[in-house]
Amino acid sequence: MSVSYRARLTLAAAAAVAVAVAGASAVTYALVRSELRGQVDDTLRSRAGDLPPRLDIIGDPHGEQFLDLRPERFGGVAVFTQLVRADGQAIVPPRVTGRLPVSPRARAAARGEVDKPFFEDADVQGTHVRVLTLPLGRGYAVQVARSLEEVDRVLRRVSRWLVALALAGIGLAAGLGLLVARAVLAPVQRLTRTAEEVSETRDLSRRIDASGTDELSRLATTFNTMLGALEDSARAQRQLVSDASHELRTPLTSLRTNIEVL
Repeated sequence: MSVSYRARLTLAAAAAVAVAVAGASAVTYALVRSELRGQVDDTLRSRAGDLPPRLDIIGDPHGEQFLDLRPERFGGVAVFTQLVRADGQAIVPPRVTGRLPVSPRARAAARGEVDKPFFEDADVQGTHVRVLTLPLGRGYAVQVARSLEEVDRVLRRVSRWLVALALAGIGLAAGLGLLVARAVLAPVQRLTRTAEEVSETRDLSRRIDASGTDELSRLATTFNTMLGALEDSARAQRQLVSDASHELRTPLTSLRTNIEVL
């Protein structure tokens, strides 16, 4: 099934807008995600800066120094902290049952193979968390974590709004593209109708209104010039036939008269 030029033009406009809207939505989502997660990372860095001195944490992981690392709650905005030993065992404050998963990179940090803090995402009992791991040396590393559930909820709302705006923008672009295509193709439609009428009626005196200097106006002017040339050619052809008929009629009349006389 063939598609009209108007439909193709409308689809092209909608597709161009769709690509632009999708790109803008992706950039917006990435910026919002980076900003929200950056705030979480800043919170974790701030909490890590409030930790007791490293030697105190390592020297007495179950004593008073480590009690300060106990969170108020886990899964909200509270910060959870634990120590990681070189063998991968996690040490948490007293009366805390939850533990962060110890990744291979966290064990490497505890063994001293990683000397810079780093961030990771993890899942703890169905809760999406952001984890900051800081190497302490002497076979230990400390992990500070905060839930990302609130950030994920905001990102889901943002993504839904962006999708809705993108669909609305594409629909609006399709409607405007249809109007623009109709306005742009109006001269072409007039040219097409005139050509069809000339083909059906053989009336070469028809002309198209051509005003302006754009491509369509030039095409209409060229079409009118072609119709004028065809009209002159048809007129000359009719004159030639008429003259030939007259010139042939005179000797035929003379011959007929001579035949009757004979």
